[in-house]
Amino acid sequence: MLTPLVAVAALVAAAPVWHGLAAAGPPRLPGISPVSLLKKIGKPQTQAVSGTVRLKVDIGLPRLPKLGSDGGADPIRLLSGDHLVRVATDASGPEARERVAVQDTLSEYDLFRDGSDLWVWDSSHQTARHGSVNAVTSALLAFATPSDLAKTFTGPSAVQTLLFDTSYSTRETTRVAGRDCYVLRITPHADGTTIGSVRVAVDAATGVPLSVAVYPTGSSSPAIQAEFESVAFSADPAELRFTPPAGAKVVEEAAPDLPANPVHGAGKDWTSAVAIGGVSPEKLISGLGTSHAASAPTPEGAAGVLAALAGTPGTPMQSYLRMMMAAGDKTPVGLVWSSRLVSLVFTPDQRLFVAFATPQSLEATVAASGKTATPATSANTTTGTEVGSHS
Repeated sequence: MLTPLVAVAALVAAAPVWHGLAAAGPPRLPGISPVSLLKKIGKPQTQAVSGTVRLKVDIGLPRLPKLGSDGGADPIRLLSGDHLVRVATDASGPEARERVAVQDTLSEYDLFRDGSDLWVWDSSHQTARHGSVNAVTSALLAFATPSDLAKTFTGPSAVQTLLFDTSYSTRETTRVAGRDCYVLRITPHADGTTIGSVRVAVDAATGVPLSVAVYPTGSSSPAIQAEFESVAFSADPAELRFTPPAGAKVVEEAAPDLPANPVHGAGKDWTSAVAIGGVSPEKLISGLGTSHAASAPTPEGAAGVLAALAGTPGTPMQSYLRMMMAAGDKTPVGLVWSSRLVSLVFTPDQRLFVAFATPQSLEATVAASGKTATPATSANTTTGTEVGSHS
């Protein structure tokens, strides 16, 4: 089934540049089968990666507004446009540590994760927010790293689920960030999905995915792109550590009012959906901009997550979301919104369904789900791709 990562990938849809081909042509590498390359991805030779990622997002969303009054960096704007993101991860210890830095001209927005501990640093407001990592924030952290995004389509659950309606090819090679890479091309053969193909560039030496591109059906322009422009297979421990600077405002965030496990899977194969409970469009929109003072009430559900990640967005984001909701279609299963890659359904019982599927396919999934859904098995496995034919 799909995971929180897929929900976020669906909402942000990023697309890689594939500028790695050098003038001399693609590198000559020993042949490798799709199954062998998938195993290589599943067991990379390094647990630490750092570098700068070019993130491009074009799923048909209008460009999001800058949320701060000074136009500083913020993570919500990753949902559309072209961005540079500094990433560093190290999973060699007992708990994963990572840093995602959204870079802007004069500001930076950093997310630091140390196991379940989360720090969010907003340089433009000199504010450090401290809280805990849950399924939704974990998905947002994972989204910016090509190797994590690739798990959506290459994880064990993905391969098992889509074995009979997906073809894999490993005929191509390329270069990304100066590294020789195999190219894994994934092509669904399933009705109802909006994904036409996925290309993953995998470092030949380490097995780490360095670029991921997701192409909508019938389009030669990627809707999802995440590609390393520079990469190192190590991470400086100092870069993964955060201490609030002197004079910074420190805010202890109360945990958002989410169910213990708000993320579930619904449907199957390429058209399967992520279902997130406790999502009311009205409460989500009104919760944005709510004060983060300790005495103030915490915004409910997903509104609390978005409010924490976006700092204090206020009116611009509220207006944007109201515009999005107004563009949705009212159907028997709920409010439906769709783009060239992702469809969403807000149900009357406050569930949000997200899928790489046509609106009609997602509506059928929602109708079949009734009041229950299957719990997601892991935040790092998904429904994704199969080995229907190998070429």
